[in-house]
Amino acid sequence: MLKRFFASTTVRVLVVAVLFLVAILSVPSVRALADEVLNLFRIQQVAVVPIDASGLQQLTGDSTIGKQFSQLVSSSMRVTQEAGNPQQAANAADASQKAGFAVRLPQNTSPARLSVQGKSGFDFTVDRTRAQELLDEAGRKDLVLPESIDGAVISVKVPASVRADYGTCPEASTADSAGAGSRGRQYYDCMILAEIPSPTVNAPAGVDVAQLAQLALEFTGMTPDQATAFTKSVDWTSTLVIPIPKNAATYKQVTVDGVTGTLIQRPADDAPEFVLIWVKNGVVYSIGGLGTNSPQALDMANSLP
Repeated sequence: MLKRFFASTTVRVLVVAVLFLVAILSVPSVRALADEVLNLFRIQQVAVVPIDASGLQQLTGDSTIGKQFSQLVSSSMRVTQEAGNPQQAANAADASQKAGFAVRLPQNTSPARLSVQGKSGFDFTVDRTRAQELLDEAGRKDLVLPESIDGAVISVKVPASVRADYGTCPEASTADSAGAGSRGRQYYDCMILAEIPSPTVNAPAGVDVAQLAQLALEFTGMTPDQATAFTKSVDWTSTLVIPIPKNAATYKQVTVDGVTGTLIQRPADDAPEFVLIWVKNGVVYSIGGLGTNSPQALDMANSLP
């Protein structure tokens, strides 16, 4: 669901990086350490923020501004570690050995496919001048990026992750292809369980990313007061913030796997979608699928050993 909203692969990666960066640099006592490099806190919970898609579509679509933004991101990014092709795993123990963390799979059922994606990493250097020019071209001259971000280098390291497919699911490389018939008919019984330890983000502590987060929220349609209120409502030291399109998806908190999780649902006539996401012991879990099988996803999550 979220993957198709952020259609550009580069933009999706950047959005994830910024979300994690917000989580580590928003606390005043942390930002005061301007000469140090910080690591990401352990993510303990999830928060959802509905956003207006129209603003982002200017930067992620096929318009001239969108193409220029994609070029800005790609030219500023340097891959430091390639993830490589996914490795197939025989069972939870095999996946745990390959991924480097304790993989948990639902009891009394076996996945149709179990794979491990290797570690990856990249650096991103902020070009404040060019980014501000694109904001101005998008009609948001009122949003002024701080001078302090210019030249800031953000380093992201993503641990190995695990994907377990249940039912008839698309290959990871072809998940967006149309294929024969609708996705709802092709993959009506598909549910995908994903597990990944918290990624690590390093960045100069002098960058006030709380301020950047507020600007981003205003860009997506929030008023300054609304953006300020949301920023203050989140414990950025332990929260992963997930943006969803306003009026295109709903969400609610649920009890899952002994903790509080979030269920996001996208209604559609042909193929409604859902994703259940929660964090436990420093590992981010999600179960996604088509249709209205979210109760089954909750049962699956609650059966994890």
